[in-house]
Amino acid sequence: MKVVKILPIILAALLLAGHSVARAACVTADCHAGLAGKSIHPGETPDCGACHIDTEDKHAKGDKAPPALKGGMCASCHDDVLKYQYLHSPVTAKNCHLCHNPHGDLERKLLPAGYSDQLFINYDKESYKLCFSCHKRDLLMFPDTSYSTEFRNGMVNLHYLHVNKTNRGRSCKLCHGMHGADQPKLMADRVSFGNWRMPVGFAKTETGGSCAPGCHEPRLYDRKAKSAPPPPPRAPAAEKTK
Repeated sequence: MKVVKILPIILAALLLAGHSVARAACVTADCHAGLAGKSIHPGETPDCGACHIDTEDKHAKGDKAPPALKGGMCASCHDDVLKYQYLHSPVTAKNCHLCHNPHGDLERKLLPAGYSDQLFINYDKESYKLCFSCHKRDLLMFPDTSYSTEFRNGMVNLHYLHVNKTNRGRSCKLCHGMHGADQPKLMADRVSFGNWRMPVGFAKTETGGSCAPGCHEPRLYDRKAKSAPPPPPRAPAAEKTK
């Protein structure tokens, strides 16, 4: 009788433990030891089976092949990332693991090292390590270029101008939607500046585009234009968020 009463308590404790650390049956001295003590990404069930399919239990019997992942498992919970008209290619290809480590730190949104979640950062190559695992580093290396980016006015590299600063450079996420956006080039509708939300007002053209954000006057860039540096930015003007 006592066993019957105690059993639910034991089961509850095991379930809670499963949500806090990786599954004990999977993490041993011989298997997946690197995950010992790490949090697991929360799923429908509090164990590895929330994301992994152990086909015919071969993995548990010593088969070296990793257990398969459930199809569409990320979107089954995070369907909000698919709502945009334009999607970041890792999202399109359902390759979320290219940017997120499912066994990583939940406080860092499962992002690996080499990516800053700040909007304004001092530029150094390590701050964009994650982005440059896919994108070419040339994007931010040269003040003048004819090939490394389409975001240029003639030869003036406007990515370099905005980002490559030793003091308060703009991070990628300040202007771009990391998962997707409803504007071409993953341009965000609005960008954050303290407690303010400033409209971007981006419009794409055949050889460039234009924007009219709160941080500077409306400007046009044209890859076929004769290069000239843009005027200095003015003070931000935007509506304060409630």
